[in-house]
Amino acid sequence: MKQRILKALLALALLSTWLPVQAEETGDVSFSAIGVNEQESSVHELYPEDGSTEAYVSLWKDETRVLKVRVSATHDMHVTVHTAPLTASKQETTVAVSAGLLKANSASLGMGTDASIPHTEVFDILSNATETDLQAGETAWFWVLLDAGDTESGSYRGEIAFEGTDTGTLKLEAVVSSYSVAEEAVSLNLWQYPFASYQYYESLRGTEFLSEAHRAVLKKELELYKEAGGSHITCAITDEPWAHQTYPDTPSLVKWNLDGNGFLWFDYTLFDQWVELCDSVGIVGQIDCFSILPFDHAITVYSDLGEANRLVLTPGDETWRWYWENFLYSFIDHLKEKGWLERTCLFVDERGLEYFSMMLDFVHAIPDGNQFRFGAALNVIPRDTALYDQFDYLSISIASVPENDPEFDAFLSHRSELGLTTTMYNCSTNYPNAFLYSDPCESVWTMLYLEARGFDGYLRWAFNAWPADPLHVGDNIHFEAGDTFLIYPDEMDAADPVPVRSLRYLMIQQGLNDIRKLRALSKRLDGETAGMLAEGLASMARCYGTYNAYGAMTAISETNRRVIAGESLRMEALIQKAAVIAALQEQGRPVPSQLMEELRTLAQYQPYE
Repeated sequence: MKQRILKALLALALLSTWLPVQAEETGDVSFSAIGVNEQESSVHELYPEDGSTEAYVSLWKDETRVLKVRVSATHDMHVTVHTAPLTASKQETTVAVSAGLLKANSASLGMGTDASIPHTEVFDILSNATETDLQAGETAWFWVLLDAGDTESGSYRGEIAFEGTDTGTLKLEAVVSSYSVAEEAVSLNLWQYPFASYQYYESLRGTEFLSEAHRAVLKKELELYKEAGGSHITCAITDEPWAHQTYPDTPSLVKWNLDGNGFLWFDYTLFDQWVELCDSVGIVGQIDCFSILPFDHAITVYSDLGEANRLVLTPGDETWRWYWENFLYSFIDHLKEKGWLERTCLFVDERGLEYFSMMLDFVHAIPDGNQFRFGAALNVIPRDTALYDQFDYLSISIASVPENDPEFDAFLSHRSELGLTTTMYNCSTNYPNAFLYSDPCESVWTMLYLEARGFDGYLRWAFNAWPADPLHVGDNIHFEAGDTFLIYPDEMDAADPVPVRSLRYLMIQQGLNDIRKLRALSKRLDGETAGMLAEGLASMARCYGTYNAYGAMTAISETNRRVIAGESLRMEALIQKAAVIAALQEQGRPVPSQLMEELRTLAQYQPYE
C-alpha cells in the first residue's frame, strides 16, 4: 500500500526540475523529463508525465532551474525559440527566462580514446543558438532556464514560443517561495585549469599566458563557477602536479629559478594575477596550492639561460628539503605581503599516507609555517583522527565512504565539532557520477547523498580541463568521457569567446540548491517535521557501479538506474512538501493532516521495482 502511495506522490513530484500540469496531446513540441538520458529504459516509467505542453516549476529566490523541451519534426521545418519573462498580475517583479538549443556531444562508452570503443550521442551543451533546421522525423532538444533572482514570492505565468512548429507554444507556471537558496552556504570546490582556454582559443595564440585578453576569457568561466557557489581557487605551484593527466598543460603559476651561484628565487607574477582575477569575480575562499607532494615528485627549475630542468626528488630527503624549504620561506614572505597567508592551503591529492606526517612536521618547523592551511583529497577511509585533525580541509572519495560505519560517522562529527571542513568528491571509476554518458539525475543524487552522510560540500576534478575537441567529442585520454570538464568553451575561432554550461553542471547546481533548501528548512520546521526530513535523507538508498566491457564505470543494472532516479525524485518531493509545511507553520496556520501524511510517506524508502 505504502509503495503505491509513494509512486503516486512521485508522479506529482518535480520531475528532476519540473512538474507537468497535465499530459495532453503534444503535437510536435513538449517538455521532456530531464533525469535520464534519451535511450529507451524502464527508468522512464518514473516520469509518467513526460510529454506535456504545460509545466509547473517550484522556485526559491536566487535559484535557477533548467527544463528540457523535445521538438519532433512532423515535416521539414526551421525552428526558432522565443522567450519572455514570466509575469504575475499583482507583482512588479518577473521571473527571467532564457532558452537555446541543447547540442549533442559524442561520448565514449569506455576509458580513454581507443577508436574501437563505441560512442553514444549525449545532449549536454547549453548552446547560445536559438534556432535549427529539422527534417521530417528528426528530433531536436532545447533547454529553458528560469532564474528567480530576487523575485517577489507568488505565482508567475508565461509561454515559450517555438516558431515554425505546429504546436507553437508551451505554457509555464513558476511559483516562487519567500525563502532563498542564498541563505545557506555549501562548500563547492571545482578544480580550475586556467591554461586550458589559453591553449584552446585561436585568438589567444601569440599572446602571453594570463594576458589581459586571456583574463577576460577566464573571467567569464569563473563567473559560471561563482554562480554555482564555487569559492576555492586552484593554483599549480609546480609544473604538472598531477603528472599531465589532462589534455591541456598545467604550468606552474610560480616560476622556480636557480642562478649560476646556486641561489634559488621565485617569480610570483602569474600566481598573483590568477588569484587577483578570482578575487575580482568574488571567488575569495581558500587558495589551494598543488603541490608539495606532486604525483611524480618532480619540480621544474629554470637556469639563468631559461633552460628548464625537471628534477625528480625523494620526499623527505636532504635535496627535497632544501628546495622546498627555500620555496616556503619565500612563499610565506610573499603571501604575507599580499595578505593571503591565512587563506592559502598546501594541498595534497591522493598521495601516500606515509608522507603526510613528514610533510606536516616539515612545514610546521618553518617560521610561520603553521599559518598555512592544509588540505587533502583521500581515496582511503580516514581512521587516524590525530593526523587528520591537522588538515583544515579534507575531501573523501565517494568510493571510500563506507555504509553502516559508526566510526566513520563519528569521524565526520568530530571534524565538524572542531570547525574543520570535510567534503566528498567524485572522479573517474565511481558510480553514480557526472560523466557525459551518466544520467543527469546521478548528479542530483550525489549532492543529496553527501548531505545525508554529513559532509560540508563537494569537490570535483575538474571544472574546465577540456579535451582536444570538447564541442564534438568529450573523450578523455585516460578516463571516462566528460570526467575533466563541466563547462564548455566557445568555438575555437571565436573572436570574443563565451563559455556555456553543461546540463551535467546544472544538475550539480540543482543538487547543491537542494542541500541549501534542506539546511534552511531544518532550521524552520518544528521538531517532528524536521525529524521526518532527516529521516528521509537518512533512508536514501545507495547503488554501486561496475566496469563495463570497455573499462568504464556504469550502473550495474537498470534497477540501479531506477533507484538513483527514483531517490532523486523522492528527495525533491520531500523538500517541496516540507517547504509548504514550513511556510504554514511560520504563518501560524494549521498543517493539513493529509500533507503531513504525504511527508511521512516520502520520508520512508520504498524499493523501486
